[in-house]
Amino acid sequence: MTKQLFILFVFSVAVFTASADDKKTPQKPPLKTIIIDPGHGGIDGGAHGATTREAVVALKIGLKLRDMMKAEMPEVNIIMTRERDELPGGLSSIKAALRWRAELANQNNGDLFVSIHLNASGANQRYGKKAVGTRQETYYVYSGKGKKKKKTAKTRTVTVYERYKLPATVKGTQTYILARDWYDQKVRNAAQKKEVYQTSVETDSLGQDLFTTDPIQARIMAQQYAKYFFQKSLTLASYCEDEFSQIGRYSWGVQQRDWDGIWVLQATQMPSILVETGFVDNPEEEEYLDSEKGTEETARGILNAIKRYKEMLENPVKATLTDATTDASGTASH
Repeated sequence: MTKQLFILFVFSVAVFTASADDKKTPQKPPLKTIIIDPGHGGIDGGAHGATTREAVVALKIGLKLRDMMKAEMPEVNIIMTRERDELPGGLSSIKAALRWRAELANQNNGDLFVSIHLNASGANQRYGKKAVGTRQETYYVYSGKGKKKKKTAKTRTVTVYERYKLPATVKGTQTYILARDWYDQKVRNAAQKKEVYQTSVETDSLGQDLFTTDPIQARIMAQQYAKYFFQKSLTLASYCEDEFSQIGRYSWGVQQRDWDGIWVLQATQMPSILVETGFVDNPEEEEYLDSEKGTEETARGILNAIKRYKEMLENPVKATLTDATTDASGTASH
């Protein structure tokens, strides 16, 4: 057996026997610290609607979610990346603010990172035109032939049109998780994780005792952490989209964005999701999300998903059976 294979074997045994050690060591609660990240802020307004902008509505939803969690999950430490309409950390650079969000989560040993955003239809945008006035236009007419050919200038009144954006018609929610092309970045950040909770389930057990100075084993461990974070992110994202579907929202499902990285997903040392709660450039969705009803229903959907996620961590067998029953009934279909 080669050295690499032997190390992998030892690592695997350590993972699958970690649950036995749990009987001796008090376990860390599965969800001790949750980071809520209302996207954008201040000079970074995000996508714009007719009456508001992404940063403002995302903050309203984030604050509502925080208040609900404090009331219904008092055992959880909730950290907001921002609580006002400004870039987090008192920063003036959008790029620096993105890095600050991830660093805040990592420095506080977050167990879950939930970023809240609003979408815009982008390439699906339609345009129309409308008359805005008239102008005089000069044109020429010709008469005669050869040397007797004559050009005469005349004028006519023409209508002036203006091109404008039509209201977007795209609607619905979607939740992003780490994309394939940015997985290595997650591995690099996972390697720096200083604390990961343990559960009584063998396949979920990742412990501090697995840290090592051996570069090969350290790489394997980092990959295991990243895989673990990815799987849990996918689970939570699926719960979010299911909750939105249950209140009648159209769901685009769980998405990955390979063409452009999402820093808060790839740089956080924990399961992380980015929730696109709707299309702010669709007047109907903008009005709903900015309303008290829409804000509360959206926050409730995310909170319910987090509660299901917490239940899954604490009682994985029960959660698996519940999800299987839900799928069989068709309730959770999109």
